[in-house]
Amino acid sequence: MGAQQAKSKSEEETPIVEKKEVEPAQWQVTGSMIALVSVAVFKTQITAMLFSSSKFPTAFSLLSCLVTCAMLVPVFLVMPSQWQVVSAKMLFPDLLIVVGFTALDMGFANIALAELSTALSQIIAACNPALTAIIETVYLGNLQHWSVYVAVFGLVIGAAFATTGSTGIDRYSTYGLIAAMIQVSCSASKYVFAHGILKKHKGALSSLSLLFWLDLFMVPVYIPWVAINGEFAALFIQQTHSCGEWANMIFTSGVGGVRALTQFIVLSYVSATSMSAANIFTQILNILISLPIQHTPLTRNLVIGILFTLSASGGYYVLKNYPDAIPKIDKECPMCAGKREADEMQPESKMP
Repeated sequence: MGAQQAKSKSEEETPIVEKKEVEPAQWQVTGSMIALVSVAVFKTQITAMLFSSSKFPTAFSLLSCLVTCAMLVPVFLVMPSQWQVVSAKMLFPDLLIVVGFTALDMGFANIALAELSTALSQIIAACNPALTAIIETVYLGNLQHWSVYVAVFGLVIGAAFATTGSTGIDRYSTYGLIAAMIQVSCSASKYVFAHGILKKHKGALSSLSLLFWLDLFMVPVYIPWVAINGEFAALFIQQTHSCGEWANMIFTSGVGGVRALTQFIVLSYVSATSMSAANIFTQILNILISLPIQHTPLTRNLVIGILFTLSASGGYYVLKNYPDAIPKIDKECPMCAGKREADEMQPESKMP
């Protein structure tokens, strides 16, 4: 009897051992990063083309949420194991925080794309690592190496030059500039909070279920927004659209859902700052691709802003993805290393 009790006790304890967190394989991280960049670039370009003919950015955000939820329903029917109901413990307040930042991020991102040239909107969006680093430093207490702050400051300088170099061109407005600034702030906050929440509730929801509930809870955020600014009536009631136009909008909305899914998959593997490094490639590709497509005038300050953004982005990527980069900087400049180098040397001095 005692042996049977010991056996049953051992069987009960076994699942606890199996729940040990396993680090993702490198191919999973790399594959998800490539998918994120590819989908994000494609989504940005087709959305900018869509807004060149019809400007309903917030109404389109609402449509994107509805289309994403509708797309996921048949997926859950085919793969019922992916369907999970969000718990009240996760919803209040964790998921609602991500819902708020994501809704503002997508809404103002679409406004920026509709009002500004894609090059300018993406240069401002490239400031995401700067705000992410600041939020992680203040909120999480993760102090970055001084070279990281220098790199992200270069991104801010690039955005400033690009903004002054874009005034007076066709696709520029103060409203769009403010929207782009709000968007990059919400995007950085979303990555920081979403990364922590995904780690906290890892395994509670599948990526598909998380995407479904997130988009579903964003619908009540957008309904009053589009009702107040008049876009709901303009898009769905007052104006008529051909089947081809509706197909274009629905397809673009669906791609937006796939982009959001890849973002959450990447966030489950890497930190928010590393996520921002992946987005750097997205913004660089969007800038370079959009210039000839939209025939964006290359003013002197815009070119300077692009060069600053490219250089700072490259430096930031190297610092975040090459472990030897920061130690080499400290070795070449011991005075700049300061307390960090002293802290690293301290354990060695205590060794016998």
